[in-house]
Amino acid sequence: MNFVNRNGRQIQYCKAAKKLNLLHLPDDLTVMIIGKLTAIEILTSAQFVCRRWRRICMDPLMWQTVNMCDIRIRNAVEYKLVEKMCRHAIDRSCGQLEDISIKYFGTDDLLKYIIDSGCHKLRRLRLVQCLNQISDKGLYKMAEKLPLLEELEITLCLNVSGIALEAIGRGCPLLKSLKFNYNRNNTGEEFAIAQNMSNLRHLQLVPSSFNNSGSRAILNGCPHLEYLDLHECDIVEVEGILKTRSDAQLVTPIPKPTSKFTSNSNYILSTLLFSFLLLFLLLLGKNSSELDFTLS
Repeated sequence: MNFVNRNGRQIQYCKAAKKLNLLHLPDDLTVMIIGKLTAIEILTSAQFVCRRWRRICMDPLMWQTVNMCDIRIRNAVEYKLVEKMCRHAIDRSCGQLEDISIKYFGTDDLLKYIIDSGCHKLRRLRLVQCLNQISDKGLYKMAEKLPLLEELEITLCLNVSGIALEAIGRGCPLLKSLKFNYNRNNTGEEFAIAQNMSNLRHLQLVPSSFNNSGSRAILNGCPHLEYLDLHECDIVEVEGILKTRSDAQLVTPIPKPTSKFTSNSNYILSTLLFSFLLLFLLLLGKNSSELDFTLS
């Protein structure tokens, strides 16, 4: 790197540092680096770098979290391959699995495989866009074996209803966060939640088909609730319901229309801030030092 002033005179020179060999890093630092990779990246590439990386990738503690949501499945062949890799990741956890996210390829058989593999320490489970492959029956059997589960998301799983939520509430007494979104059989879920999930802190139901009585049931049955998201439920009078609730910290992020005056005010304020920032940068440029920094 050369530092050159405007007269072309070199005033300082620094040699480039030698390239760092990742294979010579300490184990704890290597674990941190590999931990930033996805399960697919570890299984298909990282573990083949060298024997040392292979040994680290085989450690069950590396598989406490398995994220299979950041993938694209284009055909049936990739579907089966990704599911196979997910089962392989579950095997490597040796029962230490605490957090797993599954998108597209989740099935009742896969849920059963998680339980049969001894992963009873699971604390977080995400099931996204599994459509018709996951049912009340599969979740019912799984809930009985997950007493430590704290966070659950079920989104676009069309065969899941309040029956599964009731079983989950009974089998997972520590459940604190539930996201139950865009599932076709979304009738009666509010009473299943109210009667069986008294420890909930975070609840998201999008969309919701219940009325004020269902909302009151949730607020009465979940006294520790801190966050409630019903932003696609138009028939619930939230403000009136919250008046019966002594907890003022309950959040209900229902979008409200922004007035024209508010929109214009925000636009004017943003324009003024941008103008001041531009003026500041121009003044700063005039008063800058005589040195330019160029890379060679």
